[in-house]
Amino acid sequence: MAISNDNLIGKVSGKLGKIIIYRRNGKVCLRSKPEKISVPPSDRQIYQRKAFALVSTFLAPIRNELEFGFSGIVGENSKRVGRAISIAVKKAVLNENGEPVLQIGQVQTSTGLLLIPEECQLHWEGDSTARLEWRSNSFEGNGREGDRIFYLAYDPEAKRKWSVSERGYRKNGSLVIHFPWSGPLQGKFYHYVAFYRKTRAGMEFSDSVCLGKI
Repeated sequence: MAISNDNLIGKVSGKLGKIIIYRRNGKVCLRSKPEKISVPPSDRQIYQRKAFALVSTFLAPIRNELEFGFSGIVGENSKRVGRAISIAVKKAVLNENGEPVLQIGQVQTSTGLLLIPEECQLHWEGDSTARLEWRSNSFEGNGREGDRIFYLAYDPEAKRKWSVSERGYRKNGSLVIHFPWSGPLQGKFYHYVAFYRKTRAGMEFSDSVCLGKI
């Protein structure tokens, strides 16, 4: 880069052949135009792009829930969703003959250091009503009675979702969930469960647990 005080050049701005002329801090600057170097992507780069696109497409319908489940991460919502995508690419994608395959049960809808839900089960009590049960592990590790349940049901085929975050507590051991659609809904949703806690410093979460497609 060069800096000029020449009166003639000072009246010019923009591109001049391979030279770009612009002003910075009241002075005229010149720099060469960057050359475009076309390098074909490697097989690994192609795979990573496919994996990223696969995960991004799967997670797009539950973006708002991911922003909540990853709200323990300081920063803008886009960073939280980016973190969710990054974890899924690393933990939930398998390489099968050079093609990325998503293992939906390994996807996380939250992440954190709180004690995870244990011995979780979901039973359908009606066409659109289910009961979620877990072991009340309030006094183990860093678990507390007042930790709240973050539950997400996700149907990736129909792009339907239903979440609960303000009703159940770790100490309760169970929660009845009423879905807004008429049934039967059995076998259409993947069910994710986590605990979270509100503190003065912000939100704390556990890693989520996937119960599978029930």
